[in-house]
Amino acid sequence: MTSEFTPSHNAREKGQEIIEFAFVALFFIPLLLGSVITGLGLIRSMQAQQLCRDLDSIYIHGGDFSTYGMQQLAQRLARGLNLQIGAAFSDNQNSNTGNSGDALITLSQITYVGPTTGAQCTTVGAANCANHDSFVYTQRVQFGNGTLASLNTAALASPAPAAVSSAGNIQDPLTDAGAKVPGSSQTQLQNAWQVSGSGRTPLVDGQVLYVVEVYLQSPGISLGPASLGPIYVRYYF
Repeated sequence: MTSEFTPSHNAREKGQEIIEFAFVALFFIPLLLGSVITGLGLIRSMQAQQLCRDLDSIYIHGGDFSTYGMQQLAQRLARGLNLQIGAAFSDNQNSNTGNSGDALITLSQITYVGPTTGAQCTTVGAANCANHDSFVYTQRVQFGNGTLASLNTAALASPAPAAVSSAGNIQDPLTDAGAKVPGSSQTQLQNAWQVSGSGRTPLVDGQVLYVVEVYLQSPGISLGPASLGPIYVRYYF
């Protein structure tokens, strides 16, 4: 009796299945890696937004972030975002930026100065009120990784007052031209806050904005062609 072995249908297709899987993997593996990076980026963005909002809420309620204790609080709130504040210091520091890490925090108190006939300008005399009808800085505090400042991490630019205290308070916000929010940042604030309509009214002389800006540089995490980029968040209270 003679018998013959005929390969089964499944045995003949084993090599074909491997090839098919390889082609499918070429599509799905990058998609999976991209989904992981997107998810990590979304989580990081949500953390940054929550941090920014929490800091602004504390700031408007009187928190003095020029003190080490308050910067420690910010560091705890920024857990996982690699905000570094260096060694402890006493009293006040309006600029604690000689640190490494991935984060830079900028807090600004900004006041709207009305016309020369307004209450604020009247206190210094209309002729001396150089910053009338403008937004001016009354305080600026910054801490974290100062090397990130070169990346335009503070979208509202930076003040250049002649005199500022260790707590970041501008000494002469009405008469010091350096206290005026400069250039396009001034235009940005005017367009955002000095408008009417949709239930909004322009700010009046003496009203204050509390602004917190959080910038996170890219942590250098990448999977294939996808990578986590920098994040910038700003809140006004």
